[in-house]
Amino acid sequence: MATTRKKKPKGDHGRADAVEMMSRVKEVMSRASGHDQPTRQELAVEFKITPRSVANLISYMKKIGIQISAQPRPRDGKKGYVVNATDFLKQDLSVAEAVASVLLTQSVLGTPLAADTDATEGGVHRITASLGSAVRSKLDRLSGRFAVRLLRAAKPPRTDAFRVVLDAILENFVLNVEYESPYGVKKAGGAATSSTSASTKARRVETVQIEPFGVFFARRSWYVVARKRPSGDMRLYKLARFKRVSITDQTFVMPRGWNLDTYLKHAWETIHDARSAPVKVVIDLTAAVAGNMMETLWHPSQHFQTLADGTVRFTATVAGFDELVWWVLGIGSNARVVEPAELRKRVHDEIRAMHRMVESES
Repeated sequence: MATTRKKKPKGDHGRADAVEMMSRVKEVMSRASGHDQPTRQELAVEFKITPRSVANLISYMKKIGIQISAQPRPRDGKKGYVVNATDFLKQDLSVAEAVASVLLTQSVLGTPLAADTDATEGGVHRITASLGSAVRSKLDRLSGRFAVRLLRAAKPPRTDAFRVVLDAILENFVLNVEYESPYGVKKAGGAATSSTSASTKARRVETVQIEPFGVFFARRSWYVVARKRPSGDMRLYKLARFKRVSITDQTFVMPRGWNLDTYLKHAWETIHDARSAPVKVVIDLTAAVAGNMMETLWHPSQHFQTLADGTVRFTATVAGFDELVWWVLGIGSNARVVEPAELRKRVHDEIRAMHRMVESES
């Protein structure tokens, strides 16, 4: 009876996973860009793979555009691998890749998104310098015909504050911050003046110690998610309101598995309300605005359902209503809150307050 011989697994012959493969590519790049010029046999011994697997690795590097070749080494005449780093950096990007890496970055210069303008400009310059002449010519032709329109803040964050916050996040250092309140100063009687009537210099400044967990950009500003000391409360700080910030010699321990996406999962946009449990909100939108509203991902949990009368029902699971109230009011009479009752009441109360204000002026 004939038997079918099963193929043996290939073991280490070119079966390194993606992480290990890129680690080897980086190591070869590092050694072959200098005076070392490692031979195929030397790399095989170092990586504990066969010379054939080294050949496969070199073929892969060439395939992704790395200019690598075997040349006689000055010290012993053996053929060692050499990478021309300049040629590698000069590889042409496609127009789409250049738009993504250069024009998009240029478009945020002068906006709050470019919190570190010097670094942004420097990065754009280095990438542009590495482009081939053909792609650079096409980018020049797109000048004035490509833009990213972002909401702009009247007071962008200071570059030095942004860099200090990033350094602290990287090493889990506690920060000392002089933070400017947006709600004005407190009078002797305890009542606060409005932020519109109080000058910027008169705003209340609070000195706080915070443990910076993460930083993110939304709409027109950068925000720092941090744990306040000594209360341990999680807070959201607007980076543009940092008057002064410095790194202390104290460190903190991040909660295991913490990340921004999970933390902000139930926030409507930026405000995470730890005091409120996530609840389902139901809002009916008229046909006049539903088409446009359905083209936007307002919240990761959103769902749209077209009803029999043409109205579109919007549902999402959200914790905290502050930002959601503003959103509903922005849609005006084209939005009606169905549930929960608390959200409906807050929207109705705001509409009544607006009506009283208009009536008082007439």
